[in-house]
Amino acid sequence: MSEPPIVSVTGGAGGIEARYEDLETLARLFDDTGDGLRSAAWDDKAIAANGDLLESAVLSPGSFADAEGAVLGATVGPDGLAVSAVGFEVDALGIRANVGILRGVDDLQRRLFEGLDYLAGRALGTILPGLLLVGGAGLLTLAASNPALAALVAAHRDELAGMGKEELIAFLEDHPEVVQHLINGSGGLLDGLLSNVPPGLRGPLLAGLGLDPLHPTLNGAAGDLAGLFGDTGYEVTPGGAADAQREFGAPTSLADLIRSLDATNGGMPDATGEVPAESRPGDGEIDIITIGEPPDVRYIVNLPGTDDFGVTGDAVRDSRANLELIGGQGTAYAAGIRAAMEQAGIPPGAPVALVGHSQGGMTAAYLASDPGFRDAYDVRHVVTAGAPTAQIPDLPDDVQVLSLENTGDVVPLTDGEDNPDEPNRTTVRFDGATGDIARNHGLDVYTEGAAAVDASTDPSLTESLDQLREDGFLGNPGPTSTSTYTISRSGG
Repeated sequence: MSEPPIVSVTGGAGGIEARYEDLETLARLFDDTGDGLRSAAWDDKAIAANGDLLESAVLSPGSFADAEGAVLGATVGPDGLAVSAVGFEVDALGIRANVGILRGVDDLQRRLFEGLDYLAGRALGTILPGLLLVGGAGLLTLAASNPALAALVAAHRDELAGMGKEELIAFLEDHPEVVQHLINGSGGLLDGLLSNVPPGLRGPLLAGLGLDPLHPTLNGAAGDLAGLFGDTGYEVTPGGAADAQREFGAPTSLADLIRSLDATNGGMPDATGEVPAESRPGDGEIDIITIGEPPDVRYIVNLPGTDDFGVTGDAVRDSRANLELIGGQGTAYAAGIRAAMEQAGIPPGAPVALVGHSQGGMTAAYLASDPGFRDAYDVRHVVTAGAPTAQIPDLPDDVQVLSLENTGDVVPLTDGEDNPDEPNRTTVRFDGATGDIARNHGLDVYTEGAAAVDASTDPSLTESLDQLREDGFLGNPGPTSTSTYTISRSGG
């Protein structure tokens, strides 16, 4: 099967922020050049006061005047070093000002859409108790309160008005930005729903549930809702439900890396390409792949995604954890991963790559941003497939993040916004739409997307893959071993 086409690449070595940083480096060079020219002008101007030169004025006044004029012209004259120094410094100031303006425009645009999405969500939440949303009709109602959606919906009004469930799914697959805006307005949706509670009851209800009165962002709403379910502990046990131990070789490509994650998630296929029922992993299983021999050892941690969409069971990878992660909070799953790595004997400071699908990718990004986890391990790479990670706005510069997103997959959109464009965060979107919302999220599709990345010549992607190779996570000839651990909830 041919690789799906790559639709866009943002961030990384070829991203906008990297270009901004290049411009800032140029500004520093201009500043340094200006300082050097000014210093040279001062030193050279001193030649005009040189004793030997002054004494020559008595013997040859004309030559002295010519020499004095030449020195002053070259240093403080209209075309001299001092004026050139000012020119370089003015250019540096202009470059910094333009970069600041561009960054400000980017931030203003993001904040504008945040505000519009909040207002749209709040409008929907306010009328939701009395509104029966049926297919495209609900989308038409919401669009009336959101200019960002209104233009899109206006262009497809006739198509939307008569569509049923299947047609609506196809439309959303083709227009994922609709889903992104809807989800980004979830904070407003919650506030709109709460506005239907009579004022006299609203305060006691919020206090009793421990909810804030205002949720201007999706992240705040998700974190607030996650608090409704309380804290739980976790348990980590070696091994998994399957009889056969999964053993992985060292990955040689990004496709290999995602393929091994697929095996952690769904089991190792046999000679027929099928996974025997008795070999399928259980809930909460992760794999730790050790590559190389001491002292040169690398560790790849495979982190599957959601097992259970409930919020009260024993599954550590459930919807409660998704809410916690969107809210920027730690989870029992994240704590269990660190405990499993400790049980596996990964030494402090060891180089680690975290590879995650869906909630596993969210957790990988969270752990890479956690100072305590980074104090324990040298997290060099995070690779995610179908995972929302924009809820982690800041990651250390020395962590390289490569995020794969299928344009037909709605799950990466559940953070409500695009991933940050940073030099160490590369997001590649590929067209792997299958017409099936569930399959669009599958790791078989993401393996094909990873193969497209392997074949790409985009500078951000080639740089990301080169770093994975240089750090020993791809193409490492060392021996490998695999250990499996199962993480479950306890005390909740």
